[in-house]
Amino acid sequence: MNPSNLLAWLNFFVADVRDGLGPFLGVFLLQNGFGEAEVGLISTISHIIALALGVPCGILVDKTTRKKECIAFFVALIMLFCSLNYFFPSFVFTLLAQCLVALSGVFLAPAFAALTLGIIGVKHYPLQCARNEAYKHAGTAFGAALSFVLALHFGIASVFVITALLGGCSLVVLGLIRSESIDDFTARGEIIERAKSAKQSGEGQEGAGQNSGSNAVSIWALFADKRVVFLSVIMFCFHLSNAAMLPLLSQRAQKLGIDSSGAYAAATILIAQSTMILVAFACGRALRRNQANNVVENVAQNPPQSTLSNLAQNAPQNLQQNPLQIQPQRHKDSEFKLYFWLFFACFFALIIRGGIAANFAGIGGMVFTQILDGVGAGVSGVIVPIIVAFMLRGSGHINAGLALVLTCGGLGAALSNGIGGYFAQFYGYLYAYLFLGAVAMLGLLLWLMCAKTVMQKI
Repeated sequence: MNPSNLLAWLNFFVADVRDGLGPFLGVFLLQNGFGEAEVGLISTISHIIALALGVPCGILVDKTTRKKECIAFFVALIMLFCSLNYFFPSFVFTLLAQCLVALSGVFLAPAFAALTLGIIGVKHYPLQCARNEAYKHAGTAFGAALSFVLALHFGIASVFVITALLGGCSLVVLGLIRSESIDDFTARGEIIERAKSAKQSGEGQEGAGQNSGSNAVSIWALFADKRVVFLSVIMFCFHLSNAAMLPLLSQRAQKLGIDSSGAYAAATILIAQSTMILVAFACGRALRRNQANNVVENVAQNPPQSTLSNLAQNAPQNLQQNPLQIQPQRHKDSEFKLYFWLFFACFFALIIRGGIAANFAGIGGMVFTQILDGVGAGVSGVIVPIIVAFMLRGSGHINAGLALVLTCGGLGAALSNGIGGYFAQFYGYLYAYLFLGAVAMLGLLLWLMCAKTVMQKI
């Protein structure tokens, strides 16, 4: 099978596995006597412990040449401890299981990005990211649909079985990917475009590295890069606002007696993920159109030499000095506008989502809330890895940089569940959602101020 298709299907099957039980965990724990604050505390502690190892995981992804084996190990770890958690729903064991599940999820994000970059290459990486994201959301929607149907008939236990089955399918697809198709230099961003052409011409990887224009930097210089720092803070705000909204919807439905089987949680996921599929395909189409326009302009700015000479003879003096000065700037402007407005849409949808969730507790409010969830999470899932890959190309630490950004986002998500659960239990769901919406507003303001800095070299 085509490696591009294998990557897409791998994302499909692993999508419902990488987050463990997701929002179903809250429903399961509430049924076993936990309170909202305890549920939030478990989520917060487990994520903080896992995120402390997030950047080392990214460094490991950059260094290892056994990416497939590492991915298989962490997928199996999620399957094992999610299954055991069903039989041992105590506070201590649940905390241990969720720590390991969260650690696995932290590793898998940069590992999948590296796998994609190493197989597809930089040129087609944005389009493959959009495709991966669409398949990932389709896989989550598929898992949620199964959970919705089976939870109505068999209860929350069916969710544990579905997680194990889909995890097994993901391991099968992973096994079909050939290890030799993964270029480890390209996967970490050290070799940008010439590695494969160097291999085809008979050069070794060392020679390819010399011809690639690689400008690898130290890991400490990466952490001090203000573009990485700004993007990390912005993603912290996004996930601090976003992460708790979906679990709180399910928990509020449980408290109001709307649903106790987990079917409501499955419905919220299904609506959001269906929207994310459409959003991911829309992002891919926008990226493809932008890429096509750049190709046309590249042809226009590289005409035959005789035509270029004639233009230079008849052009003003400033254009004779640099006749191709205007076109590259158009490329930068078009890419900046595309990523700027896509990121703007993420935060704007999140702000509206918080307002609707705060004021409408019924089914209709849930539907609109989850559609907006699909817009925000769908766009961010596509463009964040792309921005990091192009921002850090040539550094040799793309996945460490992505891990840092995702770690900051994950820290925001961990705090979101703890703070959101606290507000919900002691002040009510209205104030919980108002707080989360205010954080999204702060994130939008930061993006408006820092966007040019973050994308100055894209």
